[in-house]
Amino acid sequence: MTEITKWAPDFELPPSEVSPCKSNVKSDKIKLVGYIGLGLAGGPMAENIPKYGYQLLVSDADRGRAKAYADSHDGVELAADSVDAFKEVDCLITMLPNGHVVKEVLLGERGIAPHLRRGTVIVDTSSSDPFGTRELHALLKEKYGLQLVDAPVTQIRMRGINDGEATLMIGGEKEAVDEVLPVLNTMARWTFNMGGPGSGHVCKTFNNYMTGAAIAALNDCLVVGHKMGLDPALITDVMNVGTARNYGTAHSIRAEGLTRTYGSGFGLYLIVKDLGINRDLAECLGLDADLSNLVHSKFADALSKCKPDADYTESLRVWEERAGVKLPTYENLGEAPEWRPF
Repeated sequence: MTEITKWAPDFELPPSEVSPCKSNVKSDKIKLVGYIGLGLAGGPMAENIPKYGYQLLVSDADRGRAKAYADSHDGVELAADSVDAFKEVDCLITMLPNGHVVKEVLLGERGIAPHLRRGTVIVDTSSSDPFGTRELHALLKEKYGLQLVDAPVTQIRMRGINDGEATLMIGGEKEAVDEVLPVLNTMARWTFNMGGPGSGHVCKTFNNYMTGAAIAALNDCLVVGHKMGLDPALITDVMNVGTARNYGTAHSIRAEGLTRTYGSGFGLYLIVKDLGINRDLAECLGLDADLSNLVHSKFADALSKCKPDADYTESLRVWEERAGVKLPTYENLGEAPEWRPF
């Protein structure tokens, strides 16, 4: 049975109640945390760390953004623009677009891994290829005496990560995971120890595959339903009190797609990337990837018809174009109330 480091989601817990994760946020070993990647997810997540007494040293590909971030947050300093900028950190967290970028930051021409203290734990919260994660873990450990923990992110409601309510799927050697868990708990409502190196990233591919498949099905239902004379918002209302409820019906597509605000905070290019990782994972294992490949192709086509930085909720617009329909635009539809399971 899979070990769960904290507790299984209790949907009766009011959102305002403090998560048990927050009862384990202090570390005697970690004082200074390095953080690389301050984008739509990384910036809001990092904000939670100094609230619990940790010092934060930050960097971003956009130096101006990193400086503005450090200047506007207590307990946060801007890292120097040098390869040894993080040599004093007790742990290092990355939130970057993919595993290739993570590897480049750590081991590229200006890689920082050779300049970290031996024994330092690096936490990759990005969504990365699990095979690449396992290779990177082995390389960092063998060559530099570093530990790599993968802790990708999901959330039960939009912008939950802003409030320290992320869900983290963690993979890594137990001692390394235990060492950084208090820091991870500052950002999390739920943490799950999925197993060895790469296990968190495996679970993340499942999460985003199911998310993508559900969004694709929902987009289908909304355009077909509209053609049949049904109210798209009412369709989501029905699903949200039935077995078809999912993140799209309750949150992203409902609140951001049907209102055409397209501001869920998750890029369409990211879901395309993650669906590709899931497809490749199945194919590498010699398993059927037909459905995974189909869902990936639908979103890849949607991305080709949107701006590169489009939100994934804008996929609904492409579904409309394919079907030759235009759904109503709703105002202030909002997210559905929290679900109570049957």
